[in-house]
Amino acid sequence: MAISSTPSGLRRAARRLLTAAVAGMLLAAAAVPATGAPAQAAGYTGPHPGDFTGLGFDACTAPSDAEMTAWLQSPYRAVGVYIGGVNRGCAQPNLTREWVASQQAKGWRLFPLYVGLQAPCTTYLRRIDPAQAAAQGRAAADDAATNAGNLGIVPQSTLILDIEYYPAGDSACSAAVLSFSSAYSARLHEHGYLSGLYTSSGGGGLADHVAAYGRPGHVSPDLVDVANWDGVKTVSDPAIPATYWVKRRMKQYQGDHDETWGGVTINIDSNYLDLAPTRYRSGVVTRTR
Repeated sequence: MAISSTPSGLRRAARRLLTAAVAGMLLAAAAVPATGAPAQAAGYTGPHPGDFTGLGFDACTAPSDAEMTAWLQSPYRAVGVYIGGVNRGCAQPNLTREWVASQQAKGWRLFPLYVGLQAPCTTYLRRIDPAQAAAQGRAAADDAATNAGNLGIVPQSTLILDIEYYPAGDSACSAAVLSFSSAYSARLHEHGYLSGLYTSSGGGGLADHVAAYGRPGHVSPDLVDVANWDGVKTVSDPAIPATYWVKRRMKQYQGDHDETWGGVTINIDSNYLDLAPTRYRSGVVTRTR
C-alpha cells in the first residue's frame, strides 16, 4: 500500500501552492451542469458527518465556496476539512464559520480532521511525548473541540484524529499512541463531541486500536477512517473484525489525485463512508436507529 509517511495535509501542500493560482480561472465553467450529475441535496444542520452512506473527498485546503458549488456536479456529497492540529499541512483561508454554514445549506456533510502530534517512533518534528501522552491527548481534544465550535460544527459531530503511518511492533510507541488517542476520545466526550481515528490499514495505528478495542480503561474512537489505496469502495477490511465499528467506518480508497467536476479541478483523496446516526450519552456511544 503506497501511503506517504507525510500527513495527508502536508503531502499535498507544495502542489497546492503551484495550482492555487489556476483555480480561479476554472470557476467560469462552474455553472455548466455535468450530464447525469446527482441532484443537489437538501440543506443539512445536524451533526457531522452524521448518518451517511456514500462518497466523500478531502483536500489539503478547503475549497472555496464557488468550487464547492461546482462540485455539486460530482458524485461526492461529503467533504473532509482540516480543522487544526500542530501537524496540519495547509493554510485554510476558506474555512470559516460562514463557509461551513454555506456548505450545510447546499447539503454537504463534513468530516472534520485534526492533525495532532504523531507517533513517537516516527520522524515527525512534532511527536507524542510518551511521558505526557494522556495530557497531550486531552489538550488536542480541547483544541479540536474549540476549533469545531468556532466553525459552527455542532456537538455530537465526530472530530477525526489523524494519526499517520507508524510501524507495528514497537510496544512503547504503541502504548504512547493509545494513551494519547484514548485521552483524546474521553476528553472529546466531555465536550459533547464524538471521536474518530484516521490511520493506515498497513501500519501500527489500526492494529493497535483493534487490539485495544473493548479493553478496560481504554476509550476507543467512535469511528475509524482507514487509508487503504486499493481503489475499492467498501469499508470492509481484513484487519478489522466484522463486529467492530459497525456502521461507524470510513475508507480512504484513493489518495492524492486530480478530479474535475463542474469545470473545477481539485487535488483530492477519495473516501467511502458507511455511517449510522450515533449519539454520546452518559459514557456510551449508541446508534440512534
